[in-house]
Amino acid sequence: MTLIEAESPIALSAQLSRLNISVPRRSEGRTTEQAERYCIAHLLSSLPSDRMRFPLSVIHRDKPDFLLESRDWRVGIEHTEAVPPNIAHASFLREKGEGPEVYFTPRAVPGEAVRSAAQLREEIRADEPGEPWCGDTPEREWATAMLFSAEAKASKARHLEFERFGENWLLIYDAWPLPPIKPDRAGPLLSDGLNSSSVLSTFNKVFVLDSTRLFEFEATWRTHSVRRPGRSSIHRD
Repeated sequence: MTLIEAESPIALSAQLSRLNISVPRRSEGRTTEQAERYCIAHLLSSLPSDRMRFPLSVIHRDKPDFLLESRDWRVGIEHTEAVPPNIAHASFLREKGEGPEVYFTPRAVPGEAVRSAAQLREEIRADEPGEPWCGDTPEREWATAMLFSAEAKASKARHLEFERFGENWLLIYDAWPLPPIKPDRAGPLLSDGLNSSSVLSTFNKVFVLDSTRLFEFEATWRTHSVRRPGRSSIHRD
């Protein structure tokens, strides 16, 4: 499906403003396609316009999830959400009325065993505070979680059915439960992890998106402010 065909940054901004990027709650039937569309729109709005080439087509597809295409430029973008399965399931149960409205931030470990609905209900009702995060623990746990998600996607992207293009990007939506992180500490930790792994031999760039910040990783790293689709897609660094 072609989402956008834009002749210029101004046209891209206008089309992004009209794109339906609403994402229902998990308990209301959220789909993978809705989450993917939300993330690609915020990526295109937050990156400086000189990172793209025009005329630009944005195609929603599969393996990878998106294709940015211009006359001499093709970028495949794979999307994933960094969220612990137990936290996603618990969020669904909370939205259905389970447990208190205000609760302690749960702690998660990448790759942990999946718990049953009954176990999660017990944990939600107990609402135990758990161990505190001290020092740079939030940044270290964040870097570990994002690297875990990136490595999982890189492994899948090496399969034959995954189409490769001139450039290949990975876009991670950060839904990991943590206290606020310090980007100047978290960024170098994840950058070191990515450069020590095989992720950047599979993807030319890795982006990590949350509600306020877009991390960009290749050999080095940087951050961009997250901008509402259609409002600021023509900004330049």
